Amino acid sequence: MTEAERDLIERACEKLSIAYARHVDFREGEAFADTFIEDGELEVFGQKINSRAARLKFMAERPANRKALHLVTNIYVNVLDENHAEGKSYITLFRADHDGPGPVPNTLPMLAGYMEDKYVRTPKGWKFSARKATMVFMNS
Repeated sequence: MTEAERDLIERACEKLSIAYARHVDFREGEAFADTFIEDGELEVFGQKINSRAARLKFMAERPANRKALHLVTNIYVNVLDENHAEGKSYITLFRADHDGPGPVPNTLPMLAGYMEDKYVRTPKGWKFSARKATMVFMNS
């Protein structure tokens, strides 16, 4: 594999991590579900979600008034071969359930931690085969 091919894989996986956060924040359930392979596993807050149907249900069950901003940084991707990669990224989450327009009166993030990822190339591009959230800091 050339350095250019490795760079393209790294960039595709970085974009996937960013898309995941954007789809959650903007309530794009179908697009969120499609960041994973069909039986890809998401582990978050001790819950394992391991099917497309379960991911759609996870998104549909979010409170209608939930406001969220996921900040994704320090994305590291380790390319294993032409079809597999793994990585980690930091995540900081601002979240509140808030009715009405305008900004939410909140100044602290709800949590900060990291995501551990396994990526796989599919005919539709790079997808998560597994994603696990580990919380390091939680705002009480």
